[in-house]
Amino acid sequence: MVTIESAVKKSEKWRQAHADWEPRLGAVLDVDDNEVRALDLDRGPLSGLAVGVKDVIDVAGMPTRNGSKTGSSAAPAAEDADVVAALRRAGASVVCKTATTEFAFIDPTGTKNPFNPERTPGGSSSGSGAAVGAGLLDIAVGTQTAGSLCRPASYCGCVGFKPTFGTLSTRGMTPLSPAFDTIGFIARTTELADRAFAACGGAPGTDVDLSTLRIGLPPIDRNASMERSAVDALHGAAEALRKSGAAVEPTMAELPFADVIADHRTVMLHEASRAHGALLESGKLQPLFARGLEEGLSISEDSANAAFHRLQSAAQAFWQDVAGFDLLITPPVPGPAPMRAEGTGYQHLLTPWTVLGGPLLCLPWGTDDAGLPLSIMLAAPPQKDANVLGAGDALSRLAPVTPKPAPQA
Repeated sequence: MVTIESAVKKSEKWRQAHADWEPRLGAVLDVDDNEVRALDLDRGPLSGLAVGVKDVIDVAGMPTRNGSKTGSSAAPAAEDADVVAALRRAGASVVCKTATTEFAFIDPTGTKNPFNPERTPGGSSSGSGAAVGAGLLDIAVGTQTAGSLCRPASYCGCVGFKPTFGTLSTRGMTPLSPAFDTIGFIARTTELADRAFAACGGAPGTDVDLSTLRIGLPPIDRNASMERSAVDALHGAAEALRKSGAAVEPTMAELPFADVIADHRTVMLHEASRAHGALLESGKLQPLFARGLEEGLSISEDSANAAFHRLQSAAQAFWQDVAGFDLLITPPVPGPAPMRAEGTGYQHLLTPWTVLGGPLLCLPWGTDDAGLPLSIMLAAPPQKDANVLGAGDALSRLAPVTPKPAPQA
């Protein structure tokens, strides 16, 4: 039986971890003291799990500032976003909001990577990735419109799960581009990501025998400038799969990477400018977001529609070409986290996968020589979330250890 004494101890443990990491980490925003106190109380299947929510998603009683000066005086949200409400119903403690880039775009935040404060945590779910990577949170809710969830998960040594587009409700989320906006989870383990997804109505992971799988190695964008450590991580994961009996082989499928990335940008900026273009008059926006909105306002409805239809055709053709594979394995990022001065990291390895619409699961795969996390990613066609989660759970048991970081002085 859970006791009040054990709940207090868990609460104190969380507060100590918060004190050890913040404000140097810069990942955590508003904290709900009542939810912290409720840690370890028996409230449901997710009892005892500390959850954070990216600050483009509503949490009742807390303001949604969208990482922007334009939201500095925002009133507290009147109700939870649908995914937050579902996690609460399952017993999770929603202890805080987490830092985001402005409106989930690419202007860097002040958040630091828990493995090295000079490195970016990635974006736009910067605080979500950093807080889970530091061990402050068990699960964090993030979003992905291009590479905004998988990138921080990869850079911060976490599991990142982006479900099939449209599976989880985005009600209560500030939009960036509704054609691609997807809510997902950054978690300490595949099991926790699976449990969070199931609590929100997703299909739980299935038990998977890796020896029965045919896994494809799709082409990688030649413009990505892959680092040796990331290539070695991919080869290591492929070899682990082969040793488990899986068939791992290159696919013959091709993706017009440059065209897909350009068309995605056209649609994304067009939609973002329709949602937020009026904020340009405030003069308070970060430079990259402001320029993106200005570009978006110059894109016609016809141009955006044509780009969207080309993306749909490219996705359909790609999934037809790889129909003989159970899963695909690929790198989510071209290397470990770059320096913070270089921005939030390269997102265009992930952009085409977001366009393709299927589930993505990033798994930590050890570290490079400098102790920075590496990652690999499983992908599958839309609606195959349970397969990806099940295979990812099995594969994660074969992964090299990714040590936990210590608070930086």
